Amino acid sequence: MRLRIDGCDVSPDLSAGPTFGAVLERAGRTVASDGRIVSRIVADGREISTRFEREMADRAVGEIGTVDITTTTPDALLREALDGAVDLSLAIRRDAATILSSLRAGDLAEAAPRYAACIESLGAFFRLAGAIFNGVGTGVFPLVVPSGGAGDLPSPPFATAGILQRLLEAQKKEEWHVVAEILEREVLPNIEGWSAFFQAMKGIGAG
Repeated sequence: MRLRIDGCDVSPDLSAGPTFGAVLERAGRTVASDGRIVSRIVADGREISTRFEREMADRAVGEIGTVDITTTTPDALLREALDGAVDLSLAIRRDAATILSSLRAGDLAEAAPRYAACIESLGAFFRLAGAIFNGVGTGVFPLVVPSGGAGDLPSPPFATAGILQRLLEAQKKEEWHVVAEILEREVLPNIEGWSAFFQAMKGIGAG
């Protein structure tokens, strides 16, 4: 296996174990020692998501040709994640409001395709929100709050888990009036809460 980190060839450390997962774990520790974190992994030309990375963890390194690892600094990744979260939250709020209007008018033909796309966006947003919040909580992302300024950061909404599941269950039963209620009473307030939280984080700034 050929391993490159930020475009530079690196000899894979097989002492930790001859698997893809072991090599990646060792590479992660190596870049962390330089104050950086892994932002992107491409194996044989295919970008590896977190889920796919777990699925590939036990594969022997001999089964993989080239692995390109791109790194960045924690604060740069946090800024990028916050920008993405805010942009996505605004798009979801617009789509949810449009879908809600169509459902209230009984225009399912107009609402259905937007709703399918909105569900995908919601799933992506909730995963991103969780990753940012966990990253800050564990210290991976360096959020610098000025002395006495902790109160400027609002509490994030915690009633997130289950919203997407309830939407899908209502859709499966074709209970579109329930879908409309969830969009209005749960999705929009939740997204607005997360958006305010991320905007405040951007205002405080990263270290």
